[in-house]
Amino acid sequence: MSRRSSFIIFIIATIVMMASFVINFSPVTAPVARTFAAMQNMYIALTAVIASLLLIKQKYYWLEMLGVAVIAAIIIEVVVLSGTLVSLAVLYKIIAIAVYAYWIQLMRFMF
Repeated sequence: MSRRSSFIIFIIATIVMMASFVINFSPVTAPVARTFAAMQNMYIALTAVIASLLLIKQKYYWLEMLGVAVIAAIIIEVVVLSGTLVSLAVLYKIIAIAVYAYWIQLMRFMF
């Protein structure tokens, strides 16, 4: 992903989220709130940051990060949190890891 496309995605996502919260559009605000709630989990944050920093120079960064996100979310949900494999709970954890990976790549472009 190039620097320009990363910034365009960031700007569009920020505008859509802000507009959704202003007009209280629940199909967007509910998943965003659940994703940010999943991002507060320490295991999610550590996994995402460490994997992102280790894989940052890889050719297939996003494909590898999505693989890590799926595996890490399943392990965290089943082993660490002793939960069941509910698709929405795991999906929000996967999205949270992907958001961390995106932010780290965006910070790399900024510096």
